[in-house]
Amino acid sequence: MRIQRTLSNKKGALALAMLVAALAGCGGGGDGAETPQATPQSPSSPVTGTPEGPTTPVTPAKPTSLVAPSCLNCGAVDSNTYSGTGVGVWQATNASLAAADVPVSIDGLTGQDVTLVFTNESGVAQPMPAISLTASRFPSVAASQLRWQDPATDAKQRIGEFNRNGWAALAGSQGTAPRYSMSSGPSKSVVNDTRDWFNEDNSVRSTTLVRQATTTDGVTVNFWVENSENAPTKVSSAIIDQLVDRFASPGKVYDMLKDVGGPLWGSHSYINLIPGTGQPIDIVILNFDRNNAPYGMTGYFYSRNAIAKSASNPYSNESLSLYLDSETLYLDGATGLTEVVMTMAHEGMHAQNFYRRGVLGGVESMFATWLEEATAMMMEDFASATLDPGHNPIRDVRFYDYVKYKGGSYNCSLLDWTPFSASCDSYSVSGSFGGFLNRQLGLRMFKSLLGNMSSTNSVDVLDTVIKTNFPGTSFVGQFRRFSATAGALIPAATSPKGFGFPARSDNGYNIPAIDPTAYAPYRTLTQTVPTTLQAYASLPVVRQAAKGRYTETVKVPAGTTLSVVIH
Repeated sequence: MRIQRTLSNKKGALALAMLVAALAGCGGGGDGAETPQATPQSPSSPVTGTPEGPTTPVTPAKPTSLVAPSCLNCGAVDSNTYSGTGVGVWQATNASLAAADVPVSIDGLTGQDVTLVFTNESGVAQPMPAISLTASRFPSVAASQLRWQDPATDAKQRIGEFNRNGWAALAGSQGTAPRYSMSSGPSKSVVNDTRDWFNEDNSVRSTTLVRQATTTDGVTVNFWVENSENAPTKVSSAIIDQLVDRFASPGKVYDMLKDVGGPLWGSHSYINLIPGTGQPIDIVILNFDRNNAPYGMTGYFYSRNAIAKSASNPYSNESLSLYLDSETLYLDGATGLTEVVMTMAHEGMHAQNFYRRGVLGGVESMFATWLEEATAMMMEDFASATLDPGHNPIRDVRFYDYVKYKGGSYNCSLLDWTPFSASCDSYSVSGSFGGFLNRQLGLRMFKSLLGNMSSTNSVDVLDTVIKTNFPGTSFVGQFRRFSATAGALIPAATSPKGFGFPARSDNGYNIPAIDPTAYAPYRTLTQTVPTTLQAYASLPVVRQAAKGRYTETVKVPAGTTLSVVIH
């Protein structure tokens, strides 16, 4: 059992000693020289007696400040000094088992904001000590612009859980050799063929094959449209042209998916899965909920369709297939079409993860939901410039929602999947962190992550990938920098190395910069100190327009890093 305790004033000196020891021992969270360690300030020795000869002036000791500069070539001069310009970041980690006081004293401010970002780097929630809060500068703007989408959460979570582990009970035993085909392979379809498909809700939908395309490696892609949606005023030929081009043309969704993570389907040894060869990819366009509105669930990949139909799996379509919402394609113009195009990249990654990690690696190798969804959104991020240069899903959707959802999705555990809940949107949390990793660590990290099966724990997998490819940093180190960037809305123009969302180009994949300061009018800061700081979550507290010396003793929860950001 873990016991939490609060240090009394009587134990203040002991708490300070424990904190200093913890700071010295944590090594900056596994990030080596990139995160300087805090060291205690030595008090000046008292002067006694009357010295002979001239009196030597005594330099006053600097106020104690147990935060250390954590950025290079930035505004953090030393533990007590801000340069007066740019961004300064100071950090201190409380690696003890109880909350501890961290004195902060920094000179040189000329009206900059000071943001205190608490980042829980442990796997458990920690009691959050009391701290004074500052009202948001833009409360009316933020409140008036909150927009909630119908998340179709139940269906998404049901499909996601089946894709993660539900399929294994239906896939059957594994043979001793790879299974390339079954006795009866998929029948070849031609344009104008008709077929019934099961939607995820088990309803039957009648469709027509309206277009076929062939990928650069010879895979057939079929585009099926529900008959009631197949019309010039609904899913028109022009819309289908766009989908065909974005998915199957050279260098587009299919090619990008294969480039970063391998094939979407192939040989396997499960007796109840669809054949490993000769499979087309079916893009099935249905009116999911028939509510005469776009969005909600815009698409899905459901692995039950890759399992043979049987009494225990009666609603299988026996197909490698992606499903798209028709109303989103035509009820919100170009914006809706772009959303569905990005959905093909997102759901394609889910299909690929299922084959690579589940079918080939075993059910225990599947990512936890938070990382499964993160990789799908990271794929969208990498693909966006090729698919629609004017739109980036992390910049335009995920990070935007991260800073404004309800009270902001700051104190939301990265690991606890609660999309569109009362206080958190996990898509925004995982997507924003994934976008940070893309920009800081790039395509090499992403490719390595997709194929790494070194552990059944997703945090350990990500940590191993980061440490292996980028010695000196870690999962915790990257999450800490992300939290400081997002919590303090660090400006893109002056972000220190290792912080921010810089533009990046990797082997033809281009991702745009994100300027967090542009989101200030939409951010909603918490107005109540939470009871706990959630596991792998952060909480920003702002001190506005500080001048001269900023001084505060901050009580930091156990297992938590305090980042002090000035700009």
